[in-house]
Amino acid sequence: MTTSRLTDLADGVQRIDYCGRHVDLIATSQGMARIGSMPDIAKFLKEHGFREDIVVLPDWEVSQAGDNRTGEEFILWHAQSQGELAKKYIGLHRNVKQVHHHLGRIIPYYFDEKRLAIVRMRWLAWWFQPQSINPSFCNGDLEIVCRDGNTVISDAGRVIYAESDFDHAGNTDDEVESLLASIPADKAKRDCLEIIPIGCGNGFYGTASNTIVRFDEYVIWIDPCGYPAHTLARHNIHWDDVTHVLFTHNHEDHVQGFTACLQRARKQKRRLNLLTPGTVFRLLQELYTPLFPDLNDHVRVTPLLPGTPLNIGPIVIESRWNHHILPYGTVGLKISANGKSFGYSGDTKYDAEINSILKREELLASWFAPCDLVFHEIEFDNPHSVHTHWEQVAALQQAISGKVLGYHAPYLANSPFELVKEGQRYLL
Repeated sequence: MTTSRLTDLADGVQRIDYCGRHVDLIATSQGMARIGSMPDIAKFLKEHGFREDIVVLPDWEVSQAGDNRTGEEFILWHAQSQGELAKKYIGLHRNVKQVHHHLGRIIPYYFDEKRLAIVRMRWLAWWFQPQSINPSFCNGDLEIVCRDGNTVISDAGRVIYAESDFDHAGNTDDEVESLLASIPADKAKRDCLEIIPIGCGNGFYGTASNTIVRFDEYVIWIDPCGYPAHTLARHNIHWDDVTHVLFTHNHEDHVQGFTACLQRARKQKRRLNLLTPGTVFRLLQELYTPLFPDLNDHVRVTPLLPGTPLNIGPIVIESRWNHHILPYGTVGLKISANGKSFGYSGDTKYDAEINSILKREELLASWFAPCDLVFHEIEFDNPHSVHTHWEQVAALQQAISGKVLGYHAPYLANSPFELVKEGQRYLL
């Protein structure tokens, strides 16, 4: 993940922009107000030393770099992890309602104390304070009005910000097309499995974990990240080389790129080839149809059925249900071709003691035994988190012959376990 840019627009008004998307930050008498969102906004705010108190929700819009709602899930996870106070979410009633509903389908789910079952928490009520503008939001000297696509903020009777006074950061779609014109397409068939980790981080650090798998004419992108054209271009991969996208589950750091990929399919008047379990797709449908009323016209869904192999040309994809914190399911993967196999854990709590209680055979180390290479989610600091502690990943490596590498964590120069190297080509 590269550095975002911070620009002073006016006295007390600053802008963070990255790959054609931006948010504006305004200092007010009631704290810092942020206008809009974008993928990885929690990381960018931390990078520049901001903590907002107010989030203004404009109408939902999308470009080929992403949308202006994705980002809020990890704003709330950051608030939880850092003990911050609840944030005021302000906007027209329909916008506040949409964001609240979206977060309500994801944020409240966690493990119980024994990490055996999924439970619903009251976290959204703690962190998200909805405030509808009707016709304005007032708090002391602060007044916020959203009208005709324009946000105006006044403080002590003086207008300190009017969105229409500031230019957007160019035409994002034109920027994407210009970038893609500079990247050579690669339609060459692969005669061995080629695995390219585009990101190895998570919602808090680095580029969110996502991986390209190539064989023959097929290019499968697992969990596309935000800013697809720009992120792939850093590794000299043309976005349009991707033939299929695969989503393992609905947490934001794994679906960041969905709206951008869908927007590109819409612009090109084609269908996005989507591989995912039915439950995961139905939630994508529910959450993103307000932004894409024509969503079903732009996707071709091939459902993953855990326990049943799926053939994509000469590639065989096997999937399993993981032990993770969403009730809609999270899948792990085995992708095989030409006698070789690549394993991808997806988000899962792999733990020998937990597995002995759950007694689910597909969660055992033996599931990955046929694999020549496995990328496994790893957590360094907290053995009791919802992710897999590194010592358990080390035990998995001892149990199977294939090479296991850790991902989905902050990069450690002196990691106790060997990690996936972002951008490296692994050939099987």
